[in-house]
Amino acid sequence: MNDSETKDTIRKIWDYSSISYDSNAGHGIFSEEEKNAWTRELRLNLPPGPLKILDVGCGTGAMALLFAGMGHQVTGIDLSREMLTKAGKKADEKSLTLELGTGDAEYLPFPDGSFDVVVNRHLLWTLPHPETALKDWHRVLKPGGRVFIIDGVWDDNSLLSWMKIRMSSGVARIFEPHNTHQRSYDPTIRASLPYAGGVPEEITLNLLKDTGFVHLDTRNLMYIRELQKTDLPWYKRLAQGKSYYIIISVKNGM
Repeated sequence: MNDSETKDTIRKIWDYSSISYDSNAGHGIFSEEEKNAWTRELRLNLPPGPLKILDVGCGTGAMALLFAGMGHQVTGIDLSREMLTKAGKKADEKSLTLELGTGDAEYLPFPDGSFDVVVNRHLLWTLPHPETALKDWHRVLKPGGRVFIIDGVWDDNSLLSWMKIRMSSGVARIFEPHNTHQRSYDPTIRASLPYAGGVPEEITLNLLKDTGFVHLDTRNLMYIRELQKTDLPWYKRLAQGKSYYIIISVKNGM
């Protein structure tokens, strides 16, 4: 399967997933406590604004809407048009403005130096060529611009993780037969993704360094996972992940 076929398959999976994506804790934000936690984390390393912010792989717009609520000019792109439709409806309901369009996270449709901040959440693991994506995020940032990467690891390829994930998925299919987000990547797709089980923090830091970013800050977000557990049934708590973090890096040229 070539890159074009892989990405087209991934797009179709996320189009289908969009139907119930926001009903899953960890994707939708269900409590004021979690919303406030995310807002604090995103504000910590922002330069003075208002800013031009790009949310890459924005999905249904969780992070994009938080930034828009802070008064920033936010653009969101995603492979999935159905995800973007959901994001647009949420923006309208909140009387917020998002510029939304389809786009490939590895090859952004924007000129050099277009944005002050590039943000993404739960994206790196979905990319066939994350190093290519990082180079393009670096390109579209202004000198001194910042990248916010939110990612983690939920499958470390251990037997225990495999057992927990299989049990969690199996029970979820019984109790939530109409949850479209239960669809997982097949082995062919997973084989094309270098970090299909999530991206370890040290690997993300190395990828950023190799791309020309200067490390600014890293914070553990497992406490947000704990907040999300209050909205999870017992069987989904089994596979909540091994690590969860935010890394903020700066493009050279400050």
